[in-house]
Amino acid sequence: MEKKKPYEKLLNCVASSEEITSGNREGLADFLNYEHPGDVLFTKWKCPPVIEEGKGNKIWDVDGKEYIDCICGMSTMNIGHGDPRIAKVLSDQYLKLGHWFDFPTPERLELVKRLTEITPGDYKKKVRLTLSGSDAVENAIRAARSHTGKTHIISFYGAYHGQNTATMGITGAGSMHRWYNPVPPADHCVEHFPYAYCYRCPYGKEYGTCDMQCVKSIDMLMSSGQTSLGNPMAGVNNVAALIVEPAQSSAGYIVPPKEFLVGLRELADKYGFLLIFDEIQTGMGRTGKMFACEHAGVAPDITLIGKAIGGGFPMGAVVARAEVFDDLAPGYVVTTYAGGALGCAVSNKVLDIFEEDDLIGNCARVGEYLASVVAGFKEKHPIIGTYSLQGVYLGIELVSDQKTKEPAIKATAELVENMRRAGLLAQLNGYYNNRISFIPPLTIKNSDVDEIFAILDPLVTEIEAKYGVK
Repeated sequence: MEKKKPYEKLLNCVASSEEITSGNREGLADFLNYEHPGDVLFTKWKCPPVIEEGKGNKIWDVDGKEYIDCICGMSTMNIGHGDPRIAKVLSDQYLKLGHWFDFPTPERLELVKRLTEITPGDYKKKVRLTLSGSDAVENAIRAARSHTGKTHIISFYGAYHGQNTATMGITGAGSMHRWYNPVPPADHCVEHFPYAYCYRCPYGKEYGTCDMQCVKSIDMLMSSGQTSLGNPMAGVNNVAALIVEPAQSSAGYIVPPKEFLVGLRELADKYGFLLIFDEIQTGMGRTGKMFACEHAGVAPDITLIGKAIGGGFPMGAVVARAEVFDDLAPGYVVTTYAGGALGCAVSNKVLDIFEEDDLIGNCARVGEYLASVVAGFKEKHPIIGTYSLQGVYLGIELVSDQKTKEPAIKATAELVENMRRAGLLAQLNGYYNNRISFIPPLTIKNSDVDEIFAILDPLVTEIEAKYGVK
């Protein structure tokens, strides 16, 4: 008997499910028949909705069901859905100039100046505009190697830096790597180390008495002459850059101790490699500051921006020390739509809205309220093993046992499905698929927090009872 292909299995599930409404069923069938099942959609829910409309922090599917949006385009719609100011800018700019290749326009020149002003680092900067976060990562890695003349890149397990061929090697996701076999980038001088995931420290340490082993282990190997990273005793350093998320996003919204980023900055200075902060999901105000690294008081050599800078329009940027780009000659890079007038006009308006609406201030204030709510929520529910929170950057981890920390994998997946049914969309993720990330727009209010947890609380109680978590 011929084995069914993945899309055929999914089509059968969509066709046979009694809970999928007619419009969603038709849309999902079209998606599977005319696109492909390789999208992450079906890794988040068994019966994902087809979304048709959004306003503020609410979205509606094609059959009219309303949801509270705690996915936000994976931190893309930080200003909220349906802002008429963005619609007006898009319309006005298109009538003025829709596109003029990867060449300067007034909108582009204004944006790159503003990006050099808002990014961390008291040094002269230059910018390369891109079409996405993955595009920004690829450009940054290429520039780092070109500038330093070095080959190696240090990354971290659990990292997500994109899924194109150039970035897959530095993304620490085994389920994604299998589709790139062989994985050329993984063989091209990329070294991975454990992230500062203190709840599940791979070194068996406890924060406070660990001496930041996650940083120390990199230092120990780099100081020896027995790795491909170099040999300082012979004056050899093969590392061009270290790339890190100031908080790991796709791995479950994991916030490391401040000392982690401080230690990485010290390593970069000690060994002479570039420090790259991937702020594509953590940046643009989500943590209560414009960029997450500001909480640790650390500035990188290169900052990567994406997602929310475009307000729903494909945009990204590499903002680097000027000297990283200064040796490049004309013809080094070209992308047809990078830095296009439409995207730059929208990004400039997004930055205006951040100022006009005090979105960062609002995020910080609501984040304080959210912190008190989540703390009480954890005390009430034994299935909550830990959580990470900065601003409205929230990741909650579910366990079957507080002492053993056994990941509550099935319970978490079922909870996320139950949340969807109740009209609350959040992201299933984590090292063991036992974390839930809540990613609301930065326009969120305290009353929205209350509404979210009013839905979540009884669902968690129900899951705890079903799986016997006490």
